Amino acid sequence: MIFMKIVREDLKHGLIEVRVECEDDLWILKNIITKDDVVAAKTLRDVKIDGEGKRRLPMVLAVRVEDISFQPFSGRLRVHGKVVEGPEKYGVKGSYHTLNIDVGTELAIVKSKWTQEQISRLKKASSRRVKVLLAAFDFDELAVAALLEQGVRYVVERNLPGIRDEGPPVEELVREVSEAVIAAVEREKPDIVIVASPAFLKDYVADTLRRKLGVSVYVDSVSSGGRAGVSELMRRDSFKNIFKTHSVILVESIFEEFMKLLTLDSEKVAYGLDVVKALADFGAISKLLVNEDMLYGEYCGLVSEIMEKVESRKGEVRIVPEETSTFSKVKAFGGLIAILKYSVDTYKIAKQSENTSLR
Repeated sequence: MIFMKIVREDLKHGLIEVRVECEDDLWILKNIITKDDVVAAKTLRDVKIDGEGKRRLPMVLAVRVEDISFQPFSGRLRVHGKVVEGPEKYGVKGSYHTLNIDVGTELAIVKSKWTQEQISRLKKASSRRVKVLLAAFDFDELAVAALLEQGVRYVVERNLPGIRDEGPPVEELVREVSEAVIAAVEREKPDIVIVASPAFLKDYVADTLRRKLGVSVYVDSVSSGGRAGVSELMRRDSFKNIFKTHSVILVESIFEEFMKLLTLDSEKVAYGLDVVKALADFGAISKLLVNEDMLYGEYCGLVSEIMEKVESRKGEVRIVPEETSTFSKVKAFGGLIAILKYSVDTYKIAKQSENTSLR
């Protein structure tokens, strides 16, 4: 998979320039660019030209960010703000503009202060990432999903005819599934494909894919097809072992570890903004999950501070994408959860935090 490229880095002046290479890069940038940053990129702008009226011209504009919008899996990030730099002759400085950031865009991001956690996320984004395509099917239902950093995107969902006395033979079902998966592979260009089904269907489909595709094909078993089959596949240990470095899998694994400790050793876990902040101040956090909406909500400044402290003390920080099943689970615990380096009386910490907040 092609991954984001860091084109230039000048932290003395708060500048990092990157090139967007895939749609996951846009999701990563959405969670790094914040209000009051300055973002510069090539764009199109309607301007008045004497004797010609309005014309839409290409130019490089820099805006001070006021708003960021991103639709998951849309392939576009929109950055809106007041123009602070642009061609003087068109008088655009001081007006408002929206930069549309797409795959292939080069943009410069200027911050008053980059945190080590933000830089770490960019560095990770510029390293090797694997794109995986999952196909789960039975005799009645097929789903094909792309596993991305921003979550799981379903690219094919189809009802199948099933196997009945008067229905089509197994060979025709295998052909239909294979053709659908091959078409998805040609569109999505994954590094790896996993096919899963009950019984023998997966082996027939995998054989067809291996003959026709130039990608690695793995086989696994699930009890049903469709979305339920994809979810089951992602919970299997065999799948997690193959893709244990993928962020979506890491996030789910950390949450499972959190839930296990919550039952067996509750003093090794924490949740809730005040408690997690206090433990971050102590350097007690080993792993931290943060729901992505916490990065631009009411407490975004405090959350960024917590993430920075955890990273600076060699803790692991992971952002939970909205397009994952883990997001709602972490939301139930206040939007962020932590696994601790050692046992702590979190009830005592909670009371201290409560008393501090009341002063």
